[in-house]
Amino acid sequence: MRRGMLFFILFFAACAAASASFLLFAPCRAYGAIKLGPPSGSGAYHAAHPDFGPSDDFVTAESVRSFTGLAGKKIVWAYVSFNWKEDMRFPSEACRTLHGEGVTPLVGMMPWSEMKQNSPESSYTMERIASGEFDEGLRRCAEEARALGFPIMIEFGPEANGAWFPWSGACNGGSEDVYGERGWPDGPERFRDAYRHVARLFRSSGALDVTWVFHISSGGHPKEAWNSARYYYPGDEWIDWIGASVYGRLRGDAPAVPFDDIMRKIYPGLAALSPSKPIAILELGASESVAAHDKADWIKNAIESAASGRYPRLGAVSWWNKKYRPDGSRSTLEIDSSSESLDAYREGVKKLVTDRFWTEDALPEAQGN
Repeated sequence: MRRGMLFFILFFAACAAASASFLLFAPCRAYGAIKLGPPSGSGAYHAAHPDFGPSDDFVTAESVRSFTGLAGKKIVWAYVSFNWKEDMRFPSEACRTLHGEGVTPLVGMMPWSEMKQNSPESSYTMERIASGEFDEGLRRCAEEARALGFPIMIEFGPEANGAWFPWSGACNGGSEDVYGERGWPDGPERFRDAYRHVARLFRSSGALDVTWVFHISSGGHPKEAWNSARYYYPGDEWIDWIGASVYGRLRGDAPAVPFDDIMRKIYPGLAALSPSKPIAILELGASESVAAHDKADWIKNAIESAASGRYPRLGAVSWWNKKYRPDGSRSTLEIDSSSESLDAYREGVKKLVTDRFWTEDALPEAQGN
């Protein structure tokens, strides 16, 4: 009898624990969606793009540990590319690897079939995505995201205001005005509609625990009014974080552009996109310079500024730690490109936050979406 009672006590205890775990990070609940919010107090998260290979999709636990070991601090999220290619295979295993390391996956949806920069896309155009031509594959991806059982982040089409990517406004109609709303440039509008369509499909498939991220480049091209971020923004009902890439210098020996000089130009525009959404520097970096010798100082000033509260809605910075450029040449963007740069980074990130703050949002259906 005692053995039987002990069995039932242990059985119900196990069920209660499983139920509690399910309620925390269930893939589809009846009452809400788990999202990554900004830090609960002041400050900014410490995040990163560890070096996951040439395509940013070869995720290993060792790569994560290597970066955090160098940095001397854990990271809140890590970026992994979801290159659609021809088969549109969601990076579920990469997400599980990151989750196993205590890191939230930030999945960068890269809608390209041939993975070529500075070249139009032959298959995954923004209008075709928005019209639902690839819904079967996207629905399969949404179901895989839901099945993970833990929250993730997704950014669709990073740096869409940069003509180097085939999902950019420049590659999808530019300033023309023959599609959709009159008075709205076609290139950004097609991107906006494609983003909304992807997010809507994930929601309708039950993939609710997704924090949706909008990502532009501070150095977008072309520098024309039609290419401004406001034309690309999908709207607050679809987006949870707004972010930008900020690089002080990508190559050469000219002095790095100070972080605050860049932020003074882009922060007002980012904040104007939404009255409340948190802002992130989704790619932060500067290359070493043989002549200027200023990378360590740039890192120090950038991280101090990000953590200072000078930009009240800035909630995260994510260092781009790839050693090589897409063309295979050395980038010197990694934090340990010199001992001085590494020391500056390790000291700076002491001021950044690693405790994640989760929010429970109402179901999208309840918001009229």
